[in-house]
Amino acid sequence: MNFSKRPGVLNRAVTKVYSPAMIYVPPTGKSNHAAVLIIPGGGFSYIMLDYEGTDVAQALSKKGYASFILAYRLPRKGDATLRAQSFSDVQRAMRLIRSRAEEFSVDRQRIGVMGFSAGGYLAANLSNRFADRNSAPIDAVDNLSARPDFSVLLYPVLSLEKSVTHSGTKTALIGRDADPALAQRFSQEYLITKETPPTFIVHALDDNVASPQNALRYFDALNKNKIKAELHLFQTGGHGFSVNKKGNAPSENWVNLFAAWQGALK
Repeated sequence: MNFSKRPGVLNRAVTKVYSPAMIYVPPTGKSNHAAVLIIPGGGFSYIMLDYEGTDVAQALSKKGYASFILAYRLPRKGDATLRAQSFSDVQRAMRLIRSRAEEFSVDRQRIGVMGFSAGGYLAANLSNRFADRNSAPIDAVDNLSARPDFSVLLYPVLSLEKSVTHSGTKTALIGRDADPALAQRFSQEYLITKETPPTFIVHALDDNVASPQNALRYFDALNKNKIKAELHLFQTGGHGFSVNKKGNAPSENWVNLFAAWQGALK
């Protein structure tokens, strides 16, 4: 479906994904041989294919990145099987990119994940639980590491605890009336380990959908685990600012900030 009300402008979303897929967007100009697996958001009701997918990929392309936009199976109503499918789709996508890195002129050790809103939860879960077995192996690709080399989280929903989470995201993942212990078990701020990759986080303080506490709590946990991390909190930007212009707001600069951060990683 296309949510756009502007002629010639696409703002497509997909739902009811039964067969996950990726869209490849190559770098324009000189490649930096890094790749990004993009996981669009949409509250686990939709996958915002253009707004948090192709639009972002085109911006990254100008910086030399190869992008792979993931259309993933959506978790729903706390169903454990559907949740595992979503987690598995993200792992499989990372492994596929790594397995074909040479084909796309990508350095196998410079492949990161980037998630928006609810997609940020899946990106963080991949970063923290990349070795979990969410599905049976189907070929040799599933023997490769699914660990991202860097993680980028934009206005993410990371915690499932009542005072912080986004209710729709929580309901999709663990159910509306889930036990608080289950919410803690699946809250990403508690899942960080010494193997969590370097992480770049962007959030706006006036976000009334995903509380900035998601970013703050996660960043604090990263620091406690001595993970390289950078957090940018913008005064304004709201939720879902992606890469689209909204009146020269400072939050629009995140792509430049990210590229500088990622390029300096050792």
